[in-house]
Amino acid sequence: MLEMVVRKSEPRFVSWTLVAVAVASALLYPQVRALGESSGCNLDPDDRDPSVKILRCGEDLTIRIAAETDYRLSEQKGQALPKAAQLKSGALMVEFKPGAHQRRFQILTPHAIAAVRGTTWAVEVTSEQSSTLAVSGSVDVTRANGSRRVTLQTGEGADVTAGTGPITVKRWGEKRVQALLARFAQ
Repeated sequence: MLEMVVRKSEPRFVSWTLVAVAVASALLYPQVRALGESSGCNLDPDDRDPSVKILRCGEDLTIRIAAETDYRLSEQKGQALPKAAQLKSGALMVEFKPGAHQRRFQILTPHAIAAVRGTTWAVEVTSEQSSTLAVSGSVDVTRANGSRRVTLQTGEGADVTAGTGPITVKRWGEKRVQALLARFAQ
């Protein structure tokens, strides 16, 4: 009799498990998939660390998405690439190559805007600050209100907090650089 009860409950358990997985996937990645599909982008897990996702938009834009990152791509009608990402929390690492149709890409955070014309850079957001690292090339960083612009060169970073003060450019130490890049399985 116990076997019959187990057998009867197994299919129900399996079907509810599949439903739960489908709902969780839809809740975790609905906007990314929808925007990725409409803009010619594909979202894949990183082979080295499946918790890191890689959004590939053709040959010109690759965005690595750290685990537990809350972001949204800008929707661009009629264009192959999004022009920006809004990063609320977590971390993104972007590799952007300018093309004939798009010259810039930017990450908008609660504290700052990090924009480039072609480079690789990483942005990390916490409730206290937005941190940007130029992995290669140069990155312009401004406060979210558009004031206080600085330009980061390869290996330099900046932390932007709420307020209006100047943005300080620093060469980040190896430990800090490695800690940030580790979030992307680098």
